[in-house]
Amino acid sequence: MRRTIMAVLAGGALALWLWLDTPADTVPDTPSRDGYFVLALSWTPSWCAAEGHARGDARCATGAGAGWLVHGLWPQHDDGGWPEFCDTHHAAPTGELIRSMVDIMGSEGLARHQWNKHGRCAGLSAEAYFAQTRTAFEALSFPESLRARGSALRLSPLAMLAAFGNANPVIGPDMATVTCRNGNAQEIRLCLGHDLNPRACDAALLSRACRSRVVTLPAKP
Repeated sequence: MRRTIMAVLAGGALALWLWLDTPADTVPDTPSRDGYFVLALSWTPSWCAAEGHARGDARCATGAGAGWLVHGLWPQHDDGGWPEFCDTHHAAPTGELIRSMVDIMGSEGLARHQWNKHGRCAGLSAEAYFAQTRTAFEALSFPESLRARGSALRLSPLAMLAAFGNANPVIGPDMATVTCRNGNAQEIRLCLGHDLNPRACDAALLSRACRSRVVTLPAKP
């Protein structure tokens, strides 16, 4: 009996030590349906300028014509944080499902990464998560003033949001932000409820918006 008790205690101590020794960033989050979604919309020529050209990515080739694509649909907490790489009982997406998202996400690798980092935290199956992503994207209109056909555009982040809002009247103040990098507008990030209706972004997300007075939308190659 004493040996049994000692074995149990030793096993418990080992489990506690392993838990304490696990780096915090490797402990998976738990999927949650609180908060909201951020739909990150990337202007592909800006991504090409930042890193895509260096990778030799096909989206950046002359004549590729890639413009606004989905970077991801990200679960977001109301307090400004977000979960990543969650445990989930849902099965991983099939190759067929991943391939079906390339037209709006640009690559299979991005679609798979978005499921692993963000989709697993949405409390949805892979099929439902990617269906939500497509529905949210296809509901939007992108005006010609934000398409930079033939030549680069120079405008303010506020002008970008105004043009985007005019094309999508359901998007009100503080429901979207623009991000920038190296003088180029990178993304429009739109805040959505779980019903995919636009809603106000949290204060922390708004605080990370581009602060440049004027940004460039590089032209499509």
